[in-house]
Amino acid sequence: MSKLSPNSVFITGANRGLGLAFVKHFLGLEEPPTHVFAACRQPDQATELTRLAGENGRVRVVRLDVREDEEIAAAVVEVEKVVGDDGLNLLLNNAGVNHQERGLESLTREKMNYHFDCNVTAPLLVCKAFLPLLRRAANKTDFSCSRAAIINVSSVLGLISYVSKRNDFRYPYNSSKCALNMVTAILAREVSPDGVLVAGLHPGWVKTDMGGPSGLLDIDESIPKCMNTLAAMNKDSSGLLYSYTGTVFQWNAE
Repeated sequence: MSKLSPNSVFITGANRGLGLAFVKHFLGLEEPPTHVFAACRQPDQATELTRLAGENGRVRVVRLDVREDEEIAAAVVEVEKVVGDDGLNLLLNNAGVNHQERGLESLTREKMNYHFDCNVTAPLLVCKAFLPLLRRAANKTDFSCSRAAIINVSSVLGLISYVSKRNDFRYPYNSSKCALNMVTAILAREVSPDGVLVAGLHPGWVKTDMGGPSGLLDIDESIPKCMNTLAAMNKDSSGLLYSYTGTVFQWNAE
């Protein structure tokens, strides 16, 4: 397996749950990134993250509400000042929402629009904004998460072949993750010629604030395997959705 060793990583939704765990595990690599940009909406309330940044100079906390275009633009400027001509190696779109209401009775236009804004539009616009820095880091002969990659944290619930066999009626979340998977597939086709790898990652059903207490995995079970999966990605990985175990999901219904 290839070694995961990006020089710079940008992680959205890094103040808690999976995002915070990713920050910690990148710092724990044999060759940790020189720069770990940990983005969150309210840094003044991200107690554990700011403490971690105070203890480790590799971590930079970045204010970012992914639904605010001005904050996305400001985050790019902040990162570029640090990475310069080296560019950004890895963008990890982890931020997202999952309201647990199920069924048509609780469904509203606002809930659908909110999920699509947070889970689809926002990560795509973050990709668009950071793409120049990723291209700067890219090498067309080295497709990897250590060189230049976009990883969209998604879900198996975005697969029609999966939900068609289960009574899971979360219309906003499931349909938004399905759209994110489509975004990943399209984006991969567009930017792969530039040497930028794009893939989706399903971290499993994890016991977090988003996943809830019924999750099947603890964070410390999911994230190490996610890291191994990131390390193993290559040019053939672009446009695919991976499980945290390294399994590739089929997009089409069977």
